[in-house]
Amino acid sequence: MGFDFKKYIPLNWKTKMPTNLEWEVHNLVAYKEKKEKFAKGEISYDELHAFEMKYKESQDQREFRWQQHNQNIELQKQIASDYQQWKQYGSKWLGQMMDKGRQLLISKWWWRKPKKPVGKGAMHQSPITGQWHQEHKPDNRMSIRKWLDAANHGQAFKGKKNFNPDVLKLDKPTPDMLLKSQEADKERKQKKWELILDATNNFGKGFQTIDRTPPGAGGGTPRQVRVTFSDPRVYGGRDKSATAENITAKNNKKK
Repeated sequence: MGFDFKKYIPLNWKTKMPTNLEWEVHNLVAYKEKKEKFAKGEISYDELHAFEMKYKESQDQREFRWQQHNQNIELQKQIASDYQQWKQYGSKWLGQMMDKGRQLLISKWWWRKPKKPVGKGAMHQSPITGQWHQEHKPDNRMSIRKWLDAANHGQAFKGKKNFNPDVLKLDKPTPDMLLKSQEADKERKQKKWELILDATNNFGKGFQTIDRTPPGAGGGTPRQVRVTFSDPRVYGGRDKSATAENITAKNNKKK
């Protein structure tokens, strides 16, 4: 029997955090301004170092970031391995993974081709991971110098769909743009809210009630109520006796 070296390898040897891993500094905007001031000589190195120590991530955050980095690498490797297995064995392997409950990493875009998001570039699928990307295909070839000159005059995207050079010259959005943005934001929030309600079955309360208030709302918070025509506050509520059978019976009695 050979030497079992696995007994002497630590369990966390793959994800053990190295000692030379750089520390991240939070509050990035202020940190960038501090570094610019230090480069200009407006502040000393001690002030910059004091700022870094104040907003430096904790040890737990650093270890979690390193662990998350390794988990993402392992996840990408698993997705690539599953894609290769699907390419080789097809629906047979897919059925086995579905039976085992491993359908979360299986993507429908392995066998479907997505639409072009923008432009005329063709869509290409990676033979390793199955991910799609669009090649860069400009409409008109021009040098960087000409493109920069066109950008300075608001003509860089001339010929594109819905191109409006006046928009590029605006210092701030117009009232119509703000109104469209607000309406689109409301629509996105409404769709997100409806998806949350459907996924949680109205947070476990069901849809037979009119209460749509999210959990955790305090006593002083107004309740969110979805008003329907069956609500008793609307026209006195729905007449439950007005069914098709009752209406037919009343008409027969009158005859």
